[in-house]
Amino acid sequence: MIDNFTLQAFVYSALILFSILSSKLFFRFGFPILLIFLTFGMLAGTDGPGGLEFSDYGLAQSVGIFALMYILFLGGLESNWESLKSTLGVGLKLSIFGTIITATLLGFIIHLIFPILGFLESFLLGSIVSSTDAASVFNIFKTGGSNLKDHIKKTIEFESGSNDAVGVLLTTIFLNLITSETSLSGWYFVRFFILQLIVGALMGYGLGMVILYLMNTVKLGYDGLYLVFITASVPFIYAIATIFQGNGFLAVYVAGILIGGYPFLHKKSIFRFLNGYVWILQIGMFLCFGLLVFPNRLVDLAIPGLIIAILLIVIARPVAVFLSLLGEPMPIREKLFLSWVGLRGASPIILATFPVAQGIAGAELLFHLVFFVVLVSLLIQGSTIQFVAKWLGILQKESENLYQPRDFDNMEFPGMTLQEIIIPYTSNVTDKALYEIKLPTDSHILLVARGEQFLIPSGNTLVRGGDVIWVLAKDEVLDEVGRTFMN
Repeated sequence: MIDNFTLQAFVYSALILFSILSSKLFFRFGFPILLIFLTFGMLAGTDGPGGLEFSDYGLAQSVGIFALMYILFLGGLESNWESLKSTLGVGLKLSIFGTIITATLLGFIIHLIFPILGFLESFLLGSIVSSTDAASVFNIFKTGGSNLKDHIKKTIEFESGSNDAVGVLLTTIFLNLITSETSLSGWYFVRFFILQLIVGALMGYGLGMVILYLMNTVKLGYDGLYLVFITASVPFIYAIATIFQGNGFLAVYVAGILIGGYPFLHKKSIFRFLNGYVWILQIGMFLCFGLLVFPNRLVDLAIPGLIIAILLIVIARPVAVFLSLLGEPMPIREKLFLSWVGLRGASPIILATFPVAQGIAGAELLFHLVFFVVLVSLLIQGSTIQFVAKWLGILQKESENLYQPRDFDNMEFPGMTLQEIIIPYTSNVTDKALYEIKLPTDSHILLVARGEQFLIPSGNTLVRGGDVIWVLAKDEVLDEVGRTFMN
């Protein structure tokens, strides 16, 4: 007889493995991968063919918060601060003003169309779905949106990484207004809002500096302990920031940006480990959320859910983007793209568990409504990002993406970068031997890839169009190296 633990281990592991393998097939048809995990979770749940009973909203909330911490931290680590600085102003306007405008406008429209929802309840719903989702945005960019223009991609990543804090604050404010038996002053909420943002950012910066210092100075006896140390640091930052009345999500994102901007021991292996770890957390989180949902309730909420999703996508988000970016010298087509790419995902679903956890009447109905809006957003917006970007003409030209730096551990030789270059067929260096190509002194060709072959280069190696060449060079000569091969 099979014991309960063994049976559960088999069912849940088989569900994850089947979801991962199936996602490869669906991704070819343009479906966002995370949508696949949500769908399989629903099918495996109480109301689906799988029949797995799961209704613990508190556990789902904890799983979601835990996963989102690492998603935001990794997103910060992978951000390039130098390129991020140029988009910081636009990103902050979108994450703060854009989120507030979205919540306010959507809440007002929802109350007009569905007066059965109370005034505060309408604004609570608007607040829950107001923020774009870091999990969905980072995932889609990694799997299908890498050829967007860099400044657009950085703006969207920064907004989705930082506006979770604003969404949490707005949701908390309206929950307090609904559940509080005494009147709360506007100053109370303004102070709460500002304190959360300032303390969260300062805690993220301060703790990030401490962790970075410890990573580079404390010699741990085993390399694997560095992975454990950085992994344990993420919930530590979140918890400390929350204890001191700051926003934990903002703190871990700021810490990630700070730490990722400096060299530290085992950086490459830590990045690889966290990428895999975050995938596990994302899959578990979305499957968990799917298990909570009753598909027959989604059918009942299809019309109001579709109306709210369309209002969010077509009216609230575009108005918020254009109002928050008034005066910004940004082309209309880029603002239109920013309006379209306001993906909803894990963040709204996590926030939708807050009313359930507090026992608000009709909270489970609200959760299913938010879930339906997320499904529509992922299906419509998530699967059309590349098409819309191409239509608006904001994809990088092929030549802009032909060479780029590759991350590698370089603590012993700072200032050097490993660069991958794809040789254009029209380049002046084609059909020349390497010894004929005049490169800067501080650069070295390490490897040449031609089709399926890897060649160890010598001076007589001929360069062909389409070759991939790896060059190790000092940072100050990178541009010259690129021009030599690209012209």
